[in-house]
Amino acid sequence: MLTAAIVTAAVLAVAKVVRDWLILRQVRAAMEGCSARDRVRIGLRLAGALGGRQADDAGPPAEPEG
Repeated sequence: MLTAAIVTAAVLAVAKVVRDWLILRQVRAAMEGCSARDRVRIGLRLAGALGGRQADDAGPPAEPEG
């Protein structure tokens, strides 16, 4: 029973790492030709997707410099 719990936890952890890696790969591809404002917007969505603060709570994106 304990072995099953450990294996389940390990599988879930690996699945989360793979999911996060796929999200980061897609974000990196999306940022190739973006403006600075779009990068801020993508970063906020990425933070929400990876379990950071929610994009709704973040408010409007800050104006990037330059």
